Amino acid sequence: MELAKIRAFAAENGYAGAEYLGKWKEFDVYEPFFEETGAETPAFVGSPLVILVQGENIRMSTVEEAYQTLDIRTD
Repeated sequence: MELAKIRAFAAENGYAGAEYLGKWKEFDVYEPFFEETGAETPAFVGSPLVILVQGENIRMSTVEEAYQTLDIRTD
């Protein structure tokens, strides 16, 4: 999926954008962010939800899925 579509999805959900984190199971994982400075300025407002992309399907993670993706954030 094009990054522009993923960033548009992030904007529809109240974020400034999203940055690619890596692969988890069959998904490409993107971290949404609030600041225009990017993912290096995290916003701590609750569970660390991520955007999951599989082919042309895109959705926000569940809380459980978000915690399962924490290990790819440190790779």
